Amino acid sequence: MAFTYTLPTSGVFPTLKDEVRFLVMDTVLSSFSLDDTEIAYLLKQFDNRVYLAAAQGAITISTKYSKAASTSSKTVGDLSLSLSYLDSAKEYKALSEQLRLGKISNDLTAFFEPSEMQFTIGQFDENTP
Repeated sequence: MAFTYTLPTSGVFPTLKDEVRFLVMDTVLSSFSLDDTEIAYLLKQFDNRVYLAAAQGAITISTKYSKAASTSSKTVGDLSLSLSYLDSAKEYKALSEQLRLGKISNDLTAFFEPSEMQFTIGQFDENTP
């Protein structure tokens, strides 16, 4: 399995694959969930539409966690260990729904509305006699 990820420069990702990785929060080499070839496949299936590919990637990750949830319990004698991935699975499913609706934006531009109110130094100081 191959993993590559390059941070955006000047607010632009170098490849669509990197943008998909960013959107599904799969950017750490030691714990990645999607292989580069899997992301390339998703992009091809969705005609390079990044949000749809990321949404399907999030569902894929959710499914992996759901499967892991049912097989991650071990008992030896009186000792019982279990790992629960159900919360992670639910979070990735919700992320997928948001991506399909285009509600998540990686645009870092801030917008400020002009204010008609003016504040002055000492405006809220208490007036005591």
